[in-house]
Amino acid sequence: MSSHAILREMVEHGEFISCGILEGETIYRFGIVPSTMDIASLLIDKGRTGIILASEQSRGRGRYGKKWFSSMGGLYFSWAVAEEERFAFYLTELASLSLLESIMSFGIICRIKFPNDIIWKESRKIAGILIEKKGSFYNIGIGINVNNPLHDIETGISMGIILGRTVEDPEEILSRFITLFRKNSESFAEDEDSCMKKWSNNLIK
Repeated sequence: MSSHAILREMVEHGEFISCGILEGETIYRFGIVPSTMDIASLLIDKGRTGIILASEQSRGRGRYGKKWFSSMGGLYFSWAVAEEERFAFYLTELASLSLLESIMSFGIICRIKFPNDIIWKESRKIAGILIEKKGSFYNIGIGINVNNPLHDIETGISMGIILGRTVEDPEEILSRFITLFRKNSESFAEDEDSCMKKWSNNLIK
């Protein structure tokens, strides 16, 4: 099936905007979608990799089916990646470390709450990760509070609130995440223990 046919299939599930390349990855940009995870699953069904990026999710989800409030202003994406045997048991650690470093590159000091949340000041959630395995692929879903209004200000926080300004280009966070994920994956392949120690040092304990 051609890439255009795949796009037609995906359009049925959300407000498709454009398709392009970001850091060497095919990225499909949408407006409102039910869930980026569900659309990325369509890519996997066709044996494709790529990133589904949406400005808003109507049925975003986290672990155990919990709802992830995904209003306009946040960054919501799912990355369909082919399984690599040496990373299979450490994908959550590599993704959370890379997400942490992406957010910290904006000057925000945060930590990892095992297994899949990025936390500011011990209790305020900035971002979360959901990873699902499907055949020989993994679906890495990430939601980040960037400039979006929050459902519960007591437990959540956005990058914009912490910085005291609007993050002008939220997609830059995704660009940094892709770069750091590749870098950390390479480091893991070269020295697994050192990479996992860096992850462990950034955990809330």
